Amino acid sequence: MKISKRLRLIVLAALVMWGMASTPQAAIITDIIMVVDESGSMGNVQANLRNNIGAFASILSAGGVDARYGLVGYGNSSVRPRMLTDLTNPTDFATAATGLQVSGSVEPGYTATAFALNELDGQSSVFSFRSNALTNIIIFTDEPHNGTSVSYGTVGGVSPTLAIADQLLTDNNALFNAVLRIQNTINSYKPLADNHGGNVYDLNGLNTTDQTVVANFVNAFATSKLQEIVDFCTLNPTDPACNGGGQPVPEPATVMLLATGLLGVGLSVARKHKKNNQNKP
Repeated sequence: MKISKRLRLIVLAALVMWGMASTPQAAIITDIIMVVDESGSMGNVQANLRNNIGAFASILSAGGVDARYGLVGYGNSSVRPRMLTDLTNPTDFATAATGLQVSGSVEPGYTATAFALNELDGQSSVFSFRSNALTNIIIFTDEPHNGTSVSYGTVGGVSPTLAIADQLLTDNNALFNAVLRIQNTINSYKPLADNHGGNVYDLNGLNTTDQTVVANFVNAFATSKLQEIVDFCTLNPTDPACNGGGQPVPEPATVMLLATGLLGVGLSVARKHKKNNQNKP
């Protein structure tokens, strides 16, 4: 049976698209800084974060995200935000998290957010963000921002406010998440999450010794975080962090559907061609 040129082109296109669907898609690149309150009520949260960073990271990795993790502690006896680790892998993050303290009483969270973005005046610890990475800031606290003394850190010579933190997140094109409890704490940070592609999560999911509760929270939190990152790239497909340097990549499911349709067209043409040949005298 001779196959027409048109049919050959249809089948070839379908096979190419099928190959695209089976090829691993380029990772979304992100650098995540976790900003953790070091006050006396945060011991369970710190331990559970340390013990479950691997599970959190595995969900992001399985979803096609190339992530690194940095850690800021704030509100301890020295009050000023501090780097516990630069951006690194989950194992080294967990090791660094053993250095978190529970000795603080003043929690300047906006100041800590500015520090995590490398934006405090004269800060000595500078996070090594990748130039093509999406920046993510995640704060964990049970207290609203407090402590306006310039001794805790300044931006442009003044103590950071909500408006300053909001502008810094905008300037850095960063996503912001807040893992919180108590309504006044939620009121303090929810505007930043709302304005920067994130959500507010219930800190009680980590502030417990019930490991079933913790595991369920980590799974839900990581899954939601993954969706936020994917949503960012859906809205910003040319951002350098998205799909291999900003080149839009077809979704596998979409490609499979198109390829299947093309194969169906090709088979239909082939059957019609065969039938016509059989009906010829």
